[in-house]
Amino acid sequence: MKLYWAPPMASLAVVILAYETEQAIELVQMDMESRRMPDGRLLSQISPKNCMPVLERADGSILTETAAILDWLAAQDPLVRLSAPAHSEDHVRITEWMVFFASEQHKLATLLFWDIDDVAKMAVRTRVIERFEHSEKALETSDYLVGNRLTIADLYLLVMVRGSIHLFEGFDPAIEYPRLNAWMGRVVARPAVRRAMRDHGLGDAVG
Repeated sequence: MKLYWAPPMASLAVVILAYETEQAIELVQMDMESRRMPDGRLLSQISPKNCMPVLERADGSILTETAAILDWLAAQDPLVRLSAPAHSEDHVRITEWMVFFASEQHKLATLLFWDIDDVAKMAVRTRVIERFEHSEKALETSDYLVGNRLTIADLYLLVMVRGSIHLFEGFDPAIEYPRLNAWMGRVVARPAVRRAMRDHGLGDAVG
């Protein structure tokens, strides 16, 4: 499998998943300025959606959208370590979280790359950060979002938190969301997560 990616995008979650479940994956980094791969192909030639991340599966087929890639790749693990059996309650809850992150935070944050004024940018910041209240609440009674164990929902949340730290000046989960901050410390302490962060060019820092 090949993962077409460019830091600091949500593809980090896919890399973590591959490492956590010991699935072989080749990382192909795109040049952000030209949007070309090392072989000269444009991102749009690989995926008509022209957005990251993109997973090229063993049969050559292309899969896009972070939540869909995470769900499919997690299902390839015979032990289903970071997901749950299809249609089980845990699987439904994992999917619920990932759709929430994709629609209420991830997509909204991309508006910052549009030509919008400062008032609109502040509204985006407020909306995205306020949405972490739901994760903070869920972590009151559990170390992780679903089933009190690491799942792909946590991996998606990790890139949302890290992305928000990167995009929104002054956002500090240690101050605003202490449970979320403690959760992030647990996740980032995992060897597979640290390895993925290094390979993704992000180093070992939590923030």
